[in-house]
Amino acid sequence: MLLSLAPETWKTRLKAEFFPLNRRRDIDGLRGLAVLLVMIFHAGWLKGGFIGVDIFIVISGYFMGRSAFMQHPFRPERFVWRRLYRLVPALLVMIVVVCASMLWWVLQSDRADIAQNGAYALIYLSNIWASHHVGYFEGQSIAYPFLHTWSLSLEMQFYVVIFLVAVLLPRLGNRRVVLYTLLGASFLYSVFASYRGDHAAYYSIFARLWEFSLGTLIWVLPALPQSLLLSGLCYAVAVAVLVLCGVFYDLTNACPSLMAVLPCVATMLIIMQPQAITRRVLEPLAPVGVISYSLYLWHWPAIVLASYLLFFQVHGLTMALVLCGAVVAGTLSYLFVERPMLSYENRAMPSAVRLGAGVMVGLCGVAALALAWLSFLSRVH
Repeated sequence: MLLSLAPETWKTRLKAEFFPLNRRRDIDGLRGLAVLLVMIFHAGWLKGGFIGVDIFIVISGYFMGRSAFMQHPFRPERFVWRRLYRLVPALLVMIVVVCASMLWWVLQSDRADIAQNGAYALIYLSNIWASHHVGYFEGQSIAYPFLHTWSLSLEMQFYVVIFLVAVLLPRLGNRRVVLYTLLGASFLYSVFASYRGDHAAYYSIFARLWEFSLGTLIWVLPALPQSLLLSGLCYAVAVAVLVLCGVFYDLTNACPSLMAVLPCVATMLIIMQPQAITRRVLEPLAPVGVISYSLYLWHWPAIVLASYLLFFQVHGLTMALVLCGAVVAGTLSYLFVERPMLSYENRAMPSAVRLGAGVMVGLCGVAALALAWLSFLSRVH
């Protein structure tokens, strides 16, 4: 589609797709760093790459704070429609394609679990399913192509929380109190879960709300009073902290560990300094960040599918080729699913947007019921 256009036109189109205007490119770059950390972690090449999820969570809290608290007046319908058009289409397409690709030939027991996980993912309760079925860092996780959707379920659950806060508390002062309360209570719960050795808390919205809240609080905290030099230095140090955490952290440092504070605060400091001269260190990763959602969706199913097909643990050059395939799939998902749906939501009439949202939710419900039924049938002997 792009290649059929005149040279300058397709170059302009590509620039518009991967370098959109009116966005902070360093935050897109931060997203790019986050998804690369997660992908490299899942490839087995970086033991602390799981902090990419913590980075994503703080960024999500930041943008939801803007959408819910900084828009006057707050428009509940627009908030809901935007979130649905942002998350649902690409997720639905990924789950349908993966299920159609593998459920007909995997073992019956595997089919039952994969279908059930897919059903929970479509109703954004994948984190609850995962907490009762498999440890995220355990070897059997490679059997579940939708296990990574637990973080998307967390995100949608946070959307519900922030939506309720925005609707029920009209004054920003009241919202600030609630945010501090959520942050404090969630952090204490996380500390308690860490003390108890409750590894299932890794998936819990209660153990993660403080990470989301850190991002949201950026909008109500005073600006950092720093010189240009100090701001640039602080920004560079925060980026270095994220890289070092990715390299040197191990699984004992994953949330609910207190060590999760370090990458979250570093992410927060990066976002709070839009004028830092060192922000350009992240900007080359901006195109990766733009498509990070679709990349995240597709990279783990690609690894799982390769493991099923090749009958051995994927690593080395094979893993590199699998990730390249995931990048292609993620890019196509962004160009032909994610981006068009967001553009449609932005330009269509409200009635059409409302109808489209209803259709998407209905399709997710039908697909979830079909997968739940398939899971039930596969467990019947």
